[in-house]
Amino acid sequence: MLFSPVPFGKIILDPNILKEDRKKCIKAGPCGMGERALYLNSFYLSRRYYVVYSEIRRVFKRIAMSSGGFTGKGAFSTIPYLVVVLKDGSEKQCNFKVEENVDVILKWIAKNHPEISTVTEKAERAAALQKGQAKADVPKEIQHEIDRIRSDEAYLEKKPEIYQRLSAAVRRKRTIDQMPKSSVILVSAIALAGFIGLASGIYFLTSGEPYGPYLLLFGAAFLFFSLAAGTLPIGRNTKSAVEKEWRAAVAESERYISGKAGFFLPPQYAHPVVCERMIRVLESGRAKTCREALETVKRDLKSLNSGVKVSQEEHDEVVQVKPLFLECNYQDKI
Repeated sequence: MLFSPVPFGKIILDPNILKEDRKKCIKAGPCGMGERALYLNSFYLSRRYYVVYSEIRRVFKRIAMSSGGFTGKGAFSTIPYLVVVLKDGSEKQCNFKVEENVDVILKWIAKNHPEISTVTEKAERAAALQKGQAKADVPKEIQHEIDRIRSDEAYLEKKPEIYQRLSAAVRRKRTIDQMPKSSVILVSAIALAGFIGLASGIYFLTSGEPYGPYLLLFGAAFLFFSLAAGTLPIGRNTKSAVEKEWRAAVAESERYISGKAGFFLPPQYAHPVVCERMIRVLESGRAKTCREALETVKRDLKSLNSGVKVSQEEHDEVVQVKPLFLECNYQDKI
């Protein structure tokens, strides 16, 4: 097999078993989940390494800033990573373009290999500490509200692709809407230069000119660069296209939640992370009803900006749901 995966751990699979397992693996971005092993990317190649599940201690998501490490600040200029830690202490970090792919892997691992932790050691200790602390009795009225939100959350988790599409669509829309005009003009100019260079290269190549191949090469490079940048206003990158995609995601969310009587959240906010934040607000006594809990969540999100320090776990939640509220200006009706 060309570019056959190499082992990241100590256990080496039979070449035939490895070939079949990699072929049938579930792809999630540059990585993949096979029956025998988890496939990890190198900087250039997808699914370049593999590690059998019995060697893995934990797999978790890391959100980093452009500087290469999590700073606790900022909400949108992020780079998602999948971190795999083996039982011998070795660690591999895989970079992703789309954060949802990391979430897909973590959910698959949690479902199919519950023996593997999907959070950091720090988060695991914090969860154990919180679990060990005796919670104050929650009044019946508030417990009723909590149960209602938990029921809604469970309903959303039955079809995770709906809220995942909603979250991805709104983030894509905000990225395109807020893209500086100077960046669009620059990339458009590069694309135009690339197209002219490509056309000129083809013309001079057919004419037998010696510099034809160079024009062809540089023209293609400029054109491919402008397309890869994802900022060229064509196809799905136009404002009208992302607006249509977001409204379609909201409409799909609305159709789905209408199937559950008494679903509380508006369709544009129907996300499990929003439910979890509301439940924490109710349990802490900061609200007594679902309405009050939602308004408190809104205030909390409004107070978070690039100058506020948060934990990485908090940051992971904010980048998923704050765009949902920003796009609607925190209004329930759109």
